[in-house]
Amino acid sequence: MDKRNFEQQISALVPQPDPEITAALFSFGQELGQEDNYDGVRGLLNSLSFVSRHFSAATAQGVYEIIQHGSAALPDEMVAAAVYLENGSTPQAVAEMADAGSLMCFHWPQGVEELSPLALCVVTECGQSRSFYTLHFGAFDPDTALRLAQQYAHDWQLSVTDALLSLTTDMALNSNGGARNILVSNDPAMTQALSAVFLRCPAVAARLTFDAGRSQTMVEYNPLWLELHQQQKPGQGEMQLTV
Repeated sequence: MDKRNFEQQISALVPQPDPEITAALFSFGQELGQEDNYDGVRGLLNSLSFVSRHFSAATAQGVYEIIQHGSAALPDEMVAAAVYLENGSTPQAVAEMADAGSLMCFHWPQGVEELSPLALCVVTECGQSRSFYTLHFGAFDPDTALRLAQQYAHDWQLSVTDALLSLTTDMALNSNGGARNILVSNDPAMTQALSAVFLRCPAVAARLTFDAGRSQTMVEYNPLWLELHQQQKPGQGEMQLTV
């Protein structure tokens, strides 16, 4: 992608594009491409497009401006930055978080029209509820996940909660599954931030509840996310709704 095309696309994504910031982002994307052997410019555009569609215009502007503050956000850090910006943080503060590595291992959009796979998750067991989040909404069936977690819990003498935390997107039990695990438990600050933006913007698709005692799951969709889903063209994306 040439610089002029990049500038045109950026102008459509942020309310107040600035020639110097756009030039800095383009150079940063080119550097990423040289280091990691992928299209870094396209990666930045994919992430900014995701942010523009799922967050407020002010948040999109803030993510765009992070690079002014000393530590540019990588494509896989921009969505995490957007969540915090939507909750009142500043571009300078999230630039510091990026520099500290606090935004890593979050969602990395792979296309400009991608729907958010972020969802809140509540697990209720023995009268206690714990809150987590997932990066894989739409990639697994909650009923199947709960059923298998209950079976794994029985077989391995685990709590159902611990079994769910070790369950990967291919429905295998792996406590070291990393990004493939369906639930994220080690980031309470992000869980709280996602909860704050739920129903306020389309970034959080739904709230999933796993009720181990009743062997039931419930999906509460974000109506703003559903609106984006309904706007998708036939065949665009592979997100499947859970009924």
